[in-house]
Amino acid sequence: MYWSVHGVAVFRNYKSRKIPTICYARFTNNDDILETNNSGFDKFLKEQFNLTRLDEKILDEMQADCRLSNQDLADRIGSSASSIWRRVRALQKAEVILGFNLTVAAEKLGLSETILLQVSLHTHSDKNTAAFDQLINELPEVLECYAVNGEYDYQLKVLATDMRAYYQFLEEKLLSSDLVARASSSVVMNKIKETRIVPTSIK
Repeated sequence: MYWSVHGVAVFRNYKSRKIPTICYARFTNNDDILETNNSGFDKFLKEQFNLTRLDEKILDEMQADCRLSNQDLADRIGSSASSIWRRVRALQKAEVILGFNLTVAAEKLGLSETILLQVSLHTHSDKNTAAFDQLINELPEVLECYAVNGEYDYQLKVLATDMRAYYQFLEEKLLSSDLVARASSSVVMNKIKETRIVPTSIK
């Protein structure tokens, strides 16, 4: 015997199934969510989570303005505040929503230069890559860092007040490391598009 919760089958006889048990469930319609204090099922839910159209609308509105209250969201979307609250909780539990962030204009803080920096390491052992990851995470000038394929190993986005400050950062904080073999910089001349909004559906 089983229940079906948003397409996820949860079996009563859990000992014969490789799936966690539910501690508590409540659902009467599509907007209701599964509530559980079982960490194993939480992990399963995160892996299996599927967005509904309501979820997409919530994410679109909250990415445009994360300060909106549940009632504001409900008014804009055409749903109830209680349904919005439950869906936002479900999105957080499934780690679709990772946080509520403030966007700051870097130029207003004097950080007028944006540089795209490509970096290669001398060797690619687990120890070296872990050390490089730690180094990058300790540098506040680096906003983003991605491991990539191709000629270089990493792509970084770096902020600086001016090119003199960037050169100092490059020489003293990055190239001084024994991990780095070479680096190449591209200065951003004009920002054509810069957004943190993730599209909920691409046609």
